[in-house]
Amino acid sequence: MDAVLEALRADAPDLAGVDEKVRRFVDLAREVHRSMEIVIIEGPPSMVEAAERVQHASEALSEVMRRMVRDAHAAETGRKTADEAAARERERRLYARVTEFRAKARDVLAGTG
Repeated sequence: MDAVLEALRADAPDLAGVDEKVRRFVDLAREVHRSMEIVIIEGPPSMVEAAERVQHASEALSEVMRRMVRDAHAAETGRKTADEAAARERERRLYARVTEFRAKARDVLAGTG
């Protein structure tokens, strides 16, 4: 997702490059989804909750990213500044949720969580 957002920040994004990065993102997102299913099935409830918070934060950022991709293809620039700000805030929230997930995973693996 970072690569897609970075490519979209250009004044004139390389749309073929953006599309390739989006395809790669979709492939990786599928892998993450499959991993999430394992956490849901095999993990303790605290891990499921942490994973769901990551998932929701990722979905929120993905929503902005998809809109930015559509706008780039349509050469629509009216929302670009607002979307870039929203993406930065949602990236910050996603990073915080991933950090929480990692800490919870360390606790569970160490037997303290």
